[in-house]
Amino acid sequence: MKNPFFFKELPVDAPFCNRRKEIRQLTSHAKNSANATLFSPRRYGKTSMVKRVQKILERQGYFTAYISFYGISSIDEIAALLATGLYEVSHQNEGLLKKVMRFITPWRPVIKPDPESGITVSVEATGGHRGLDLLKETLDGLTFFIEDHLVGSHLVLDEFQEIVDIPKSLAVEGMLRTYIQKHAKASYFFVGSRRRLLKDMMNEQKRPFYQSSINISLEALPLDESAAFIIERFKSVGVHCPQDIASRLVSRVQGYPYYIQRIPYSIYEVCGKKITESDYIRGFRQTIQEESTTYETMLKAIAPQQIALLKALAKDPTDSPFSNAYMTKHRLGSIGGIQSALRRLDVLDYIEQGGDKAYRVVDPVFTIWLQNSPF
Repeated sequence: MKNPFFFKELPVDAPFCNRRKEIRQLTSHAKNSANATLFSPRRYGKTSMVKRVQKILERQGYFTAYISFYGISSIDEIAALLATGLYEVSHQNEGLLKKVMRFITPWRPVIKPDPESGITVSVEATGGHRGLDLLKETLDGLTFFIEDHLVGSHLVLDEFQEIVDIPKSLAVEGMLRTYIQKHAKASYFFVGSRRRLLKDMMNEQKRPFYQSSINISLEALPLDESAAFIIERFKSVGVHCPQDIASRLVSRVQGYPYYIQRIPYSIYEVCGKKITESDYIRGFRQTIQEESTTYETMLKAIAPQQIALLKALAKDPTDSPFSNAYMTKHRLGSIGGIQSALRRLDVLDYIEQGGDKAYRVVDPVFTIWLQNSPF
């Protein structure tokens, strides 16, 4: 039978663990034309959740668009992504497509067949404007489009913090804020996994988006409901998962949503009709092995001293990384080097400070891998 778990992005209609309260809350904000900023570590299910909210809104007549800013490098790309987001939603609806084309005049759609997805949608610029002028033109068109849609509109801007890495980022933030605050019939969700950058964008007093949205922090999944979800999903394909194994798995990964799907996926690939302790161990180890390439890539993005500090925090979380005892124990070098490493690891969202003020690695399985990695 087909594996009942997913380790890619969850389809909108796939079984979803918990988050009922958050989905109700976000749906209410969207209907009230309120903007919200959603914070969480990477692979916490943010994208799946906001797409479920958008599905609810679509059924009620709202226009919805999901736009990811991941990997952007220029203002032109932001404008193109906004236009592409509208065309991707409208290309199969002739009336809606004509409306988008009427308002989003700086861009024309390019729709091509694709052997995997069926079609691909992209855009080409129609005029000579570039940079902020092109973005302004695009936002003018978006404004007219939103005003023309009677029920309301909802846009998700995912990986929104990526704006800070492009030239003239503050000017882009300012322009986006100016237009978005005019859109009385629209709601925006700003989503991101580099929490430090996104929080600074939305909460620093001198930044354009200061106090412009509701801050929502997505928490880890609760143990009992997560364990019940795992047991039920296995049961749906005729496999018995003992309560103690399901509970231990959720506790081991600290309610981290990605691994509540990912590790059971691996367990299912090796188990029989009843999950044993051996199946649990094999599935967990298989997950770590298969995720190693991702973890290695994460380490390639940082310097040797940052790797040394990251490994130290994986083995020994602390609220005193500058103490002589901690620095000597883990051979961390100078205080200045540690300060720089902490800033970098925080910006990348590799580490966080808990309520006890101790620094620790965010991802619990990455933590296990770091404790044993050869780097």
